[in-house]
Amino acid sequence: MNNMFLYFAYGSNMNPARMAKRCPGSIALGGAVLLNHRLVERLYADIDFVSGATVEGVLYLISEANLARLDACEGYPKVYRRLWLEVEFDGGIYQAITYEMSRWTKFIRRRKRYPEEYRKICSFGADYYGIKNNFKK
Repeated sequence: MNNMFLYFAYGSNMNPARMAKRCPGSIALGGAVLLNHRLVERLYADIDFVSGATVEGVLYLISEANLARLDACEGYPKVYRRLWLEVEFDGGIYQAITYEMSRWTKFIRRRKRYPEEYRKICSFGADYYGIKNNFKK
């Protein structure tokens, strides 16, 4: 149980208070960029593969226990699926875990807007880490 993982957050887990509660002891490494994906609003934040597109977010170092906590928070594997994807951080390219909505979740949440409270949580995280804020109205 001593394994550590890189985790890329692009929605509400960018918020430091939320992440501290969900994943105690996680370490925020800073702003990072998810390659070949775009951010999509589907009630909550989601990503879709788009060659050449990017999503700004926060890279964390998390424990195996915290990964299990994230899985539960994200509804893995039914609501979100877990992926290993390439992120750019500090001049290098790394494999990091992130979550993408399942096909069914994408379908039932299509065209649904972010709840205002969720938007504020995500917006605070983006501003806190000085990354592009896609959550401001």
